[in-house]
Amino acid sequence: MKIALGVGILAAISAVTIPCATAQSKQSQEGTILSVQKRDVAMPPVRAGADTVRTPLQSHYYVYNASVRLNCEVYDGRYESELGDLPDSLAANNRVPVRISKNVMYLDFPGYTVKMRIVHHKVSETACQ
Repeated sequence: MKIALGVGILAAISAVTIPCATAQSKQSQEGTILSVQKRDVAMPPVRAGADTVRTPLQSHYYVYNASVRLNCEVYDGRYESELGDLPDSLAANNRVPVRISKNVMYLDFPGYTVKMRIVHHKVSETACQ
């Protein structure tokens, strides 16, 4: 009885997780990185001219904004990280395999996938020429 219950639970879990995994594994297409901007963000912000001894401790993180052209469409993505650890190949004019899934863009670098939230999307007629 316990074995049958355990097998039933495993079957239900695998039935739920398999569609989720296949939804993200759409076919990648070759895209071109148009631009990349990196910002170092400090929180909380400190006003200019403040005494450095009396300012609060700050946490730093990096925000990457990247524009990628895929066919005739341009996607603007955002990635936030506590480390400045993105690959050097995330640079303008580089080609990269791209997968789009709802509001997320996956940039597939060798051995590393960058998951970026899409913040803007447009169809560009000039990108097709």
